[in-house]
Amino acid sequence: MSSDVARGVYSSSKKSSKIDSKRNLHNSADPVLSTTVTLQAIDKYAERNHSAKSLEGAKYKDRPNTSKNNKKFKDKKAEAQLRRHDEKRVAAAVMAAEAEILDTEVGGFIETENEMERTHKLKQTELSSHVDEQTSDQIYDLSLTSYSPYNVTYDRPGRHLLLTGRTGHVAIMDALTRTLQRELFLTDNGKELNDIRSSTFLHNSSMFALAEKKHVFIYDSVTGAEVHRLGDHIDPLAIDYLPYHWLLASVGRAGFLKYTDTSTGDKVSEHRTKLGPCSVMRHNPYNAVMHLGHGNGVVTMWSPSVSQPLVKILAHRGPVVSLANDLGGNFMVTAGSDMQVKVWDVRTFKVVHSYFSRRAVCDLDISQTGVLAVGSGTDVTFWKDAIREKQKEPYMKHRVLNGGVQVKGVRFRPFEDVVGIGHSKGFSSIVVPGVGSSNYDSFENNMFADKKQRQEQEVRSLMDKLRPEMIQLNPEEIGGVERDKKNVMMEKRELAASADQKPKKEKKKARGRNKISKKLARKHANIMDEGKKKLMEKKRSEAESKGRGDDFMSPAEKKRKKGLEEG
Repeated sequence: MSSDVARGVYSSSKKSSKIDSKRNLHNSADPVLSTTVTLQAIDKYAERNHSAKSLEGAKYKDRPNTSKNNKKFKDKKAEAQLRRHDEKRVAAAVMAAEAEILDTEVGGFIETENEMERTHKLKQTELSSHVDEQTSDQIYDLSLTSYSPYNVTYDRPGRHLLLTGRTGHVAIMDALTRTLQRELFLTDNGKELNDIRSSTFLHNSSMFALAEKKHVFIYDSVTGAEVHRLGDHIDPLAIDYLPYHWLLASVGRAGFLKYTDTSTGDKVSEHRTKLGPCSVMRHNPYNAVMHLGHGNGVVTMWSPSVSQPLVKILAHRGPVVSLANDLGGNFMVTAGSDMQVKVWDVRTFKVVHSYFSRRAVCDLDISQTGVLAVGSGTDVTFWKDAIREKQKEPYMKHRVLNGGVQVKGVRFRPFEDVVGIGHSKGFSSIVVPGVGSSNYDSFENNMFADKKQRQEQEVRSLMDKLRPEMIQLNPEEIGGVERDKKNVMMEKRELAASADQKPKKEKKKARGRNKISKKLARKHANIMDEGKKKLMEKKRSEAESKGRGDDFMSPAEKKRKKGLEEG
């Protein structure tokens, strides 16, 4: 068995080597070699992210106009803005592709020597002897029986760990050094312990939010002081945070989904789900759409700018107990009380495949490398490549404290091969090789940032904050221009103009049809009296004298007459 385990530590030597290699790539004396490497990187980037359309024109970046439609605008300013937008989009794609060339670190999974060996039979005690000392230190258990069960939350860089006990115990730890930074014991008016349902970090590890019994509260991680109470978020059951939009979302027992901007403190929107209490909520990291799992087996997807759900999916025959989204945003995994674990393709909203669980599933999570963690009963199973292909057996399996406990929450630590498990007797940390990404962007998630770097990153992210209206199923449509034909544009303008005008009432033009004499004439049209018979005989005789007697004959009489003439 290999002793190399993927690590997320980004050393200064690797960083300097990447910068030097990237600088040499741009300053290469051979332009043909540089262009070939760049084009290969663009193709690789497009193939990995399935976004070839977004890279259209990247290979021809020297053209003055890279937009899809080369027609000129009458407004020169708008044309220049669109051209700059396209050039920036292509330049960003090229830079991302070149950066991936420099990511040489590859995560390592456990490999067996023959077909008889099974990786899921490997225990943590056996694994600790095959890894380095720093990785082996991440295998430990914390006995916290007084305030259990516990929920587990990691911040985005994976440096800090937030443990929240159901009955009011909150602990913030440094996951790298395993030291306690702050510990809180929350009470409700000083009488009884509080009820903590959910927890999450905000834009960084300096602040965190808790869904307590009555409201959502925000606390300072350094001092432990209460910073703000969100009075609009009443009786919350689950909370989640959108870091690029600075939005804190919560859903409660009343079934209302609420968004609050943490940078200003204002409530952005409030939607009524009309599906009862909801305690399952996770956001899609690709488009920031919020996914909710309801008690009737329905999964809904929400945006703060739309009052109705974007998508409704009947996922299970019972309540949805947990769901998770992969990092690319293309797949969603749901678990229900019907013992089914289903993998959904979010692009087509169809089931890819499903798994059956012998015990009720309590929590799901997906790692950065696509490993699926399923917590059920006393065990946590890890499935490698279980999203794209259906697997017959798990990659690894762990029984918490040799049984006798109930798993509450499972979370992967970002950029590390570490998994945190919250259960009824405290917290357990285990090592699963290959689940963490071995390359990370220090400008985005820097676990070794000092105070000044954190402040600069906070200001930068606040300036780059996205608007809530930009949350939609397909974020690539943002910033585009819809160019229709002239006739379609004219029809749209006419419809818009007619919509602004008040509808005119149509006049009833009877033209004498509703007069009493006309009504009586229509009423007595089929009534034959003596006067009408005499009038008909007089008209018939006059017509026969003029040679037009056939006008008063019935079809049967005309046919009989024609037969007599032919005979």
